[in-house]
Amino acid sequence: MTPPTTDGPPAPTTSREEAWVAHAALLDAAQSATDEDAAYRRPIESIERGAALDDEDIALLRDALVDYLGDAPVRDRAPGRALLRRTDDATDARSRRA
Repeated sequence: MTPPTTDGPPAPTTSREEAWVAHAALLDAAQSATDEDAAYRRPIESIERGAALDDEDIALLRDALVDYLGDAPVRDRAPGRALLRRTDDATDARSRRA
């Protein structure tokens, strides 16, 4: 995967482990959602393609990670926390732009 640029949205993941955790967190969130899980399809597909996430998808991923990491398998915790930090940073940057 290519590194994120400063002028565009951040890359969703930087490693296979993070991509795996992001995918698992989003699938878990989609299964737990009471409404249509269509909102989670876009970020899942973007992660599978290695494409950047837009602001809305980053927010979905961040929320999914927060819920997932509480009961995540041990192997998912470190890459999940690293990914959560980057989604927090991206969300903060989005708030400053608004």
